[in-house]
Amino acid sequence: MRYTTLKVAIATAMALPQGGLAQEQTPTSETPLARVKEIQEFFGDPANAVKFQFASPETHYIWQHVSQIFPTARFVRSGMPTVLETGIDETIGEIEFTGKDGVVRTVAEHFEALPLDAMLVMKDSKIVYERYKTMTPDTTHITFSASKVSSSTILALLEEEGKVDLSKPVTDYVEELKGSVWDSVTVRQVADMQTGLNGTEHDEPNPDSRTNPQQIWYRWAATLGIFPNQGEDDTFAVLRAMERNKPGGEVFEYNSINTWLLARVAEAIEDRPFAEIFTDRIWSRIGADRDGTFIMSPNGYALAFGMTSVTLRDFARFGAMFTPSAGTVTGADVISDEVLERIQTAGNPAAYPDGYVGQVMSPKFADAEGQLSNAYMWDAILPDGDLFKGGVGGQGLYISPSRDLVAVWFTNGDGSEWNEAMARAIALHFE
Repeated sequence: MRYTTLKVAIATAMALPQGGLAQEQTPTSETPLARVKEIQEFFGDPANAVKFQFASPETHYIWQHVSQIFPTARFVRSGMPTVLETGIDETIGEIEFTGKDGVVRTVAEHFEALPLDAMLVMKDSKIVYERYKTMTPDTTHITFSASKVSSSTILALLEEEGKVDLSKPVTDYVEELKGSVWDSVTVRQVADMQTGLNGTEHDEPNPDSRTNPQQIWYRWAATLGIFPNQGEDDTFAVLRAMERNKPGGEVFEYNSINTWLLARVAEAIEDRPFAEIFTDRIWSRIGADRDGTFIMSPNGYALAFGMTSVTLRDFARFGAMFTPSAGTVTGADVISDEVLERIQTAGNPAAYPDGYVGQVMSPKFADAEGQLSNAYMWDAILPDGDLFKGGVGGQGLYISPSRDLVAVWFTNGDGSEWNEAMARAIALHFE
């Protein structure tokens, strides 16, 4: 079924009981103008800036319309969009798994009961499951940290070309940090979130990095316009003041600062803005149907560590780059077998379980607990080579290269929905 035909089907279909191509609630795009103005005014108040990262009636709308409150930079598609074939498999909706609070639900029940906006499963180059609740195939949605692998994928491509050496200090590429503790941090430790430095996102003694204006992470984010400016404008000055807590490479300590630095490494090597790098190396090559956007900071940085918006189907196209169907789905082979294998095998399971994110993720992948690792910004690398990356609010990208499968979803939740367990169950269904 061609894409234009699919749009008509979604617009007119009745809700399907097991999750075919049904649009089941009013899209946020139909929000009345007066309510839109209220939401814009809400986020126009600096006191509410921190609330952008938490699910609410206001974020439910704005996570699908970020350009209405933030300046953005486009990364641009090129050529004709690839035609995504469909072959809906209703049995996917019947797959059972143990999710949040130990509750056993089917995939369809999970979608209906929890705050998912949309989800899609692609198998062997075909869309086999696709549901929309509060958005349509044309709607872009913020991916939050699920987009971190955009920067790490660029890094892996530069590494393959011999343009970056991950064993070197990050300051060999980001000169603004020379003379600081970052001289002792390798690019690999940055890419794997194992720097051993303070200022982490979740692993500080007081776990309030994203809400406490005194925390390093908050101060860093404030220089980028995510939170109200506190009188600090030099992003690098905040990072230069960071200190070492432990040797690098020992513990997976989640930190968006690391992803932001990977984009700076790419910009230093390529000598152009990150949005242009991402356009040329990835987005223009995957048969995307829509341009995507990065929220831009007031000091001119694309916030690719999380402030990225794309459509659900284009998100799936990105994931398909890592599968055997890449050529069919995207029209190009962007990721070589060597790059994929490097990502799948680079992790250190010993560094995984002691950090906050490792502790949160491990129970959700119960069949692989104790064997999980992380590398190249992926939150979880499973022993069978499957890859997962999540984001604030429960956004997710799950790739199973060996099964030629991609699952993507957008939500308006708090991240505790156990969508990861759902995706793993879907993958294991195809054993």
